[in-house]
Amino acid sequence: MKDEVCRNAAGFDSRFATCDMLGLNLTHPRFVLDHIDLGKRQDDTCRGDFVKFKEWGMRLVMCKGGPVIYDDNFAALWPEQSEYRPGRESPERMYHSSSFKHPTQVVLALLDRFLCDVEANKDVVILIRTKSDLDDLLANPDRVGLLMGANRSDWFGDAPGILRMFARLGLRMVTISMSGRDLGYDGHDELRSGGRLTEFGVRVIGEMNRCGILVDIAHTNEICAMDAIEVSSKPVIDSHSIPKHFDSSSRSTSDSVMRALVNTGGLLGVMPPISRPAGDAPYGCVSDDDMTRTLEIIKYAVDVMGIDGVGIGTHFNTACLPWLTEGLTESGYSESDIAAVLGGNYIRILKEVLPDTAGPCDDG
Repeated sequence: MKDEVCRNAAGFDSRFATCDMLGLNLTHPRFVLDHIDLGKRQDDTCRGDFVKFKEWGMRLVMCKGGPVIYDDNFAALWPEQSEYRPGRESPERMYHSSSFKHPTQVVLALLDRFLCDVEANKDVVILIRTKSDLDDLLANPDRVGLLMGANRSDWFGDAPGILRMFARLGLRMVTISMSGRDLGYDGHDELRSGGRLTEFGVRVIGEMNRCGILVDIAHTNEICAMDAIEVSSKPVIDSHSIPKHFDSSSRSTSDSVMRALVNTGGLLGVMPPISRPAGDAPYGCVSDDDMTRTLEIIKYAVDVMGIDGVGIGTHFNTACLPWLTEGLTESGYSESDIAAVLGGNYIRILKEVLPDTAGPCDDG
């Protein structure tokens, strides 16, 4: 059954472009501590690598890192966890001393690891930095496209120039806040401050627009999200959320934000509530309850936003997408509507937001 589902998904992708708006977690300990080789297939886990992305029918995957530090206590305990997978036989240590790490240094080190894997596997993947890269990908079905994103914005401090330097490296999405209060924005759980962007936040969104970086409001509170949508000159995305209709927590997205997104050309990445197997083992199936709830969420989002406002952001669970492809097919959606939700809408926005060149930002 598993092989058949994956073959069907790959067949769908041969005609259309399936995308995961949030598919690879570069801050997971398997990447930071184990230093896994993303070009090497790992059959004992549902976590993605470059080879499996292709087999799952993917054409484009957002890969996201951010500032993270695992101290020695956690590093010692990690091999005892059920999700642990051995990494490279002779891994290069990410850091060579116990000196204090600046968050910008951490993000650079994480993204360097990712880019080294990309550069070593150019026959399998292509890093999407520009519109022409995207065009090349869509014309070439042999490789999977990868986008590079980052959590939060405090790691580049109050220096727009640092953000521009990362844009030159290929950074193409920033989830502008995670929680609490940042320099420019308020996270989803900061409800007392009033929530609007600071002057610096407005400046940074302007820089992101000029540099071809997607503005992601997935973790902001409602007031901040609405302000960011209004301020941005380019479409804004919510890369991985579910509507508040199904979950009243501050992390979910209200109908008002959903409508504001689609009214300005933006996109909600529905996060499928499909549980990973215990210990991150490979999927053998997806439960009927999980699939039913996922399809209900997608239908609700389509009812609120229209088919053009909905995409999929699995939150690092790309392995479930072959089953979701099958579930959508069996739910009576037209082929063109399925293609729009599974990737067409995301590609439309990327064509509007990505820069023409990977060089210095326009008007920077």
